[in-house]
Formats: sequence, structure tokens, C-alpha cells
Amino acid sequence: MPTFLRELIHPAAELSAADVCLVGLPIDFGTVLEGGRAGAAGAPAAIRRELRRYHKTYNLEHDISLDNLRIADAGNLALRHPDHAQNHAHIRERLGQLLRQYPRVVVLGGSHDGTYSTVRGLWDANDGQPVGGINFDAHADVKDKPEISSGTPFGRLLREGFLPGERFTEIGLHSNLNTREDIEFLHRQQAHIVPLAHVQEGGMELYVGHALQRATTAGPAFVSFDIDGCAEAFAPAVSAPSADGFTPRQAVEAAFLAGQKEAVRLFEIVELNPLYDRDNQTARLAATIITAYLTGVAGQLKS
Repeated sequence: MPTFLRELIHPAAELSAADVCLVGLPIDFGTVLEGGRAGAAGAPAAIRRELRRYHKTYNLEHDISLDNLRIADAGNLALRHPDHAQNHAHIRERLGQLLRQYPRVVVLGGSHDGTYSTVRGLWDANDGQPVGGINFDAHADVKDKPEISSGTPFGRLLREGFLPGERFTEIGLHSNLNTREDIEFLHRQQAHIVPLAHVQEGGMELYVGHALQRATTAGPAFVSFDIDGCAEAFAPAVSAPSADGFTPRQAVEAAFLAGQKEAVRLFEIVELNPLYDRDNQTARLAATIITAYLTGVAGQLKS
């Protein structure tokens, strides 16, 4: 029986049918456009390293074995085109292909602008029907700007009709990192907002449960976890670190709950910036969050 998670991961070329497919988005241009620090393009390699060397296939807390989970790895997308829009067109096309082939895709990112096109890929795979979603983040990322940047993905998806506001929830927004205009926009879209303070007071399970119910009520959904939503003490290697934020326990709980929902077909970790990591601390947290999602998937498949 396999002991380590790495024993379950095989190249997608060798595993045309699987429960989950991993894919890397080595991009950081969208973050640089927002004045953030470059380096997130190295995230997929850093996360894979920790996934392969650190985690075992048995989860003690939930008494769940991942032994029978089939995990394909589609590698990294080639995103070096000088035209940023062309990179996004490739993300959308390839994610659409993977989501037609596999029931779930886990994205290793990469700047948050990638979500604009991963979600459109999910929309394509859902035959052009709107999808639901959750963003775990310190920032709303709904700016109305002409360029595709890390501050714009959800605003674009909402404005362009790919994401109905009533099926979208922002969880963990920080008190002084979002503008009144952005929050008012979300209210106009009938999106749901859970400030970080509410999570700290009421617990993650309560709010994630409601958000997942909304997101999956009428079809497939995505969960995008921006690791800069975690406090800098736990996640120093991000594009935009903050002193306050989620704890690792909260992040793991959220990911596990997402994995338990069959309709969550797209799960992302974004904005890891390994150039600023210390002893791989943030990359290991990202891998731990992904492992929690995979554990939820394994539990759901077993039930």
C-alpha cells in the first residue's frame, strides 16, 4: 500500500482517467501589474516539491485513507507569451480541456489573475452555464480596470456574466485592505461577504458550509484560496503579506470541507511567492491545504 502522497501522483499522459488532476500556472505578471512583488511564477514547482516529500496517505483526524485516490499531474502550462491576453486564452482553453477529462482539477498558482481564465475554463466545461464559487482572500479582487491583473478576476467574472453574484462568496476580507467602492460593487452584485473578523468569531465551518451550499446549488463550483489570506506569521512568502489573517487550522478546515463537495470541480492555491519563503514554510502550508482538499475528496468518494 502507498505510504506517501507522491506515490499516488502520476503524469497525466499515463493516467487518462483520475479523480483529480493537478496543473501549474507559473505566472506573476498580473501581480506585478498591481504593484506586488514578482516571484509567484515559481509557485507550482515549490508546491509540488512539498507535496511529494512531506505528506502521507492517511489522515488521522478524519480516519480517511487516500490510498485509492488517483491523482494525475498535467504539468505546468506554457505561459511565456509576450501578450498577457494570449496567456489567458491558453489557460482558459487548457482548463476547459482538463475539466472535461477529469472530475476535479487542482491549480497550483501563480498570480490570482489566473482565476479569471481557470473559471472561464470551468464555464466552458459546463457548456456555457454560470458557475458558483468561493474566494478565500484578504482582498476582494473586483477592481474595474482594463488590464487582466491580480486585482480584477472576480470583478471581471461578475461583470461578464460567468459568475452570478448570488452564488459567490468572499471569505476572509480584511478590514483595511478593501475599498468602499469594491464592497458596494459586491453588494450590487448580490454577492456574499464574510469579513475575517466574522470567521475568527464564528468559526470557519459555519461560513464555509453556507458558502458551499450557495455555490453548488445549481451546478459546479470553484474554490480559490489566495494564500495571502493567511497571516504573515504562517505564510510569509506571498505576493502581498498581511499581519492578520487565517490560521493554518482554518485554512485546512476550509479546504477539507471544499473537498467533500463533489460539485467543487476546481480548487486553487494562488499567490505563493517562493522567493520570500523561509525554510519552505509557505510552500509547505500550500501543500498542506491541497492535501486537506484531497482528503475531503477521498472521504466523499468513499461515502
